[in-house]
This record gives sequence, structure tokens and C-alpha cells, in this order.
Amino acid sequence: MLFSDWYTDTVNVVRIAASKVGNLSRESREQVNQEPIPCRVYRTNLQGAIPQNTSAVDRHTDKLACDVNTDIREGDELIVTRGGLVGGTTTERYLAGKPQRFYDPVGMVHTGLDHMEVALLADNLSGSAWVAPEQPSGDNNGG
Repeated sequence: MLFSDWYTDTVNVVRIAASKVGNLSRESREQVNQEPIPCRVYRTNLQGAIPQNTSAVDRHTDKLACDVNTDIREGDELIVTRGGLVGGTTTERYLAGKPQRFYDPVGMVHTGLDHMEVALLADNLSGSAWVAPEQPSGDNNGG
């Protein structure tokens, strides 16, 4: 099985970009890719709800798999459309952990197993308002 056949979701990558206007420095959120990048969000560790003193906490690890050459950096904001390649419209917002690249293990034969995995952080984003970033200005889709 090729990993690319497994991708049913899409992701848009948003990054903080610094700019200078006159004597003022400013930062803005800019979308890195021009087209949605094929990916797959999956859960690797599900512990379920854990009772706490004041409420329960849902502890789990979500990861995103995508092409090994995709331009995702630690701290990027990821806007994932679940089922985006098959007509889905539900979006989820995450922060990217450190990307881990896994290259094709069979030397000169391309097996299609090379991919990148990114741990996803959503805990600190609950209830925050999502604002669309500025549109990309160049072709940096990386995927």
C-alpha cells in the first residue's frame, strides 16, 4: 500500500511571517501552500477520559501523515479538512509538533512508504476564534 493512497484529509499550513513597514515591525499569519495538501490525521494513543478533581481530561495523541517533502515546521498552525479529498468539509485547527520524516527503506526501489508524521497539539486551541490567514503569494505547496 502506498501512503498517498491512504490520504483522505487535506491540510493548509499557516505560518507567522515577519515584515517591516517603515520603522515598524509586524507579524502576520500567512498561508504557506496554494492548494490544500493531501494528508491523513490519525490517533495513535487513546486513553479515554481521565477523571480529575474538577473535570475529566481526554488524553490522546493525534498525528498527521503527509508527503515527506511537505513544508510543515514545528509551531505552524494546521487547518485540517477531515475527508477533504473525498468531499468532507469539517475543519479542525492544530499546532504542529516537530515533523519526523521517514524515507523509503528499500534503497533504489521506490515502495511509496516514505512519509512525514507530525504530532498535533489542539489542547490550547479549544474555543479560540479562527481567523482566515492572508492568501499565499508564491508557489510553496511542498506536497
